[in-house]
Amino acid sequence: MKILELIYSLSSGGGERFVVDLSNELAKRGNDVTVCMLLDDQDSRLTFNRQFIAKNVKFHAMKFTSGFSFFKMKKVEDYIMTEMPDIVHCHLNVIPYVFRLAYCHREIKFFHTLHNIASKATGAKYQYYINKYFYSHDIIRPITISNECLLSYNKFYKLHSAPCIDNGRSPVKPSDNIDVVKAEVSSYKAAASTPVFVHVARCHPSKNQELLIDSFNELNKTGYDYVLLIIGNGYDSQDGQNLKGKACSKIYFLGEKNNVGDYLLCSDAFCLTSFYEGLPISLLEALSCGVTPICTSVGGIKDVITDGETGYLADVELESYLNAIQRFYATKITKDKLIKYFTDNFSIEVCCTKYLEQFNR
Repeated sequence: MKILELIYSLSSGGGERFVVDLSNELAKRGNDVTVCMLLDDQDSRLTFNRQFIAKNVKFHAMKFTSGFSFFKMKKVEDYIMTEMPDIVHCHLNVIPYVFRLAYCHREIKFFHTLHNIASKATGAKYQYYINKYFYSHDIIRPITISNECLLSYNKFYKLHSAPCIDNGRSPVKPSDNIDVVKAEVSSYKAAASTPVFVHVARCHPSKNQELLIDSFNELNKTGYDYVLLIIGNGYDSQDGQNLKGKACSKIYFLGEKNNVGDYLLCSDAFCLTSFYEGLPISLLEALSCGVTPICTSVGGIKDVITDGETGYLADVELESYLNAIQRFYATKITKDKLIKYFTDNFSIEVCCTKYLEQFNR
């Protein structure tokens, strides 16, 4: 098939990395795949994940500035009609750009993956009604990324038309810099046995890094040995500076990295303290490395983690999250068990097969 993957940008987010992984796997299986981003590709912050696109996947940038307009919609329509793909697969909230085309050109199949719970994957309030019309008439076919996201879709739109395809990820592999990262991580540790925790996320209120810092500060007060590595952008903001100011000396802010996998491979546990999530790609990356997740029980996270078996879950509050960390110290989950769990359920190969089944409906 000829498949067009449509997304705003290829910044460092999980949804953007998923688009790249899925596109690479679709092309590997003999499909003609193009990744089209709407924003300008001259801004390096918007093209972080472009470096991971395979050579047999084409790339196109519309070079838009932010903000929707009918002029931009027409440009997207013209591009799609020039390419004439069999499938247009939309991600995040780009579907307003294809409403008119999807309605008028039924020979092209349009899909929309909701990368979050339904209420967070919709733009302006009026768009709810337009989305519902297109979903209910099978003009744009919705796809949810976890059982929790599916339930939110059913409740929010009062529809039962969306399949659920768990997010997938290519297994993390060490980069050429793995030895340098091993030495760096070792330099943070008090001893060879010091557990390494890692948090991979941009600085944002939804990620609730306040709880993360408070929990590890408390852990430090009670004498636990550890280091916490925080990887992601946005920590030069005022909120980020506030977090750095209150963090104890065992917490290290490393900024954005293009070799996050190296740090995961050097870690023992992966931490998320979010208020809400879809199904985080960073969580799947951690599992592929055999790193134990310690996460708040929100969104699709609780569909992935079985508490005490494939990770540790907590409520979104200090005492509960601190308890989850302490349970990690008390009972270790083997890396081999987590890697097998990832391979059997969340590899990009498993995910891609399910997407192809939907595309071929």
